[in-house]
Amino acid sequence: MSRALRAAFAGLVTLVLLATFGLAATAQAGEVERRGEALVIYLPGELDFAQVVDRLQTEIQAQNWEIMDVQDLGAGMREYELQIENKVLSVCQSQLLAEALKADPFISLVVPCRFTVFREGTGDQSRIVVGFADPVAEARAMGIERYEAAQTATDDLRGALERLLEFYGQ
Repeated sequence: MSRALRAAFAGLVTLVLLATFGLAATAQAGEVERRGEALVIYLPGELDFAQVVDRLQTEIQAQNWEIMDVQDLGAGMREYELQIENKVLSVCQSQLLAEALKADPFISLVVPCRFTVFREGTGDQSRIVVGFADPVAEARAMGIERYEAAQTATDDLRGALERLLEFYGQ
């Protein structure tokens, strides 16, 4: 293989690797990103954590979803001398749940849907992460074949993340 051909090939490989790993590793502002079987967004760390949680609740309720429970993981970790901001919101949309249960009662193993809000990093290097476990991915993992309601849930919850990004100008 000629030197020029090897150089061109190496350049092409480098571009492919950068596109595959370099760009995919960092979330772009204003995007919902897939992280494993979850969908997440990243907000600036200087935002007030409690206000982000409150705004997320507003966006969830705007979709006619109910907030079943808010668990403060940070409060539970203080006895272990861990100072974190981390809340889990359990949410449900009863009409979708009824449809899902008719299709396959095993879907109740992944109910309610859950959002998590946490601060990652410290100081100027921090950011607030907001995300939810994808109901479709969970249904598929359980072998549920009819998951139309789970798809609607994923779409609704993704919409809440997108509106949160819009609200904060991301």
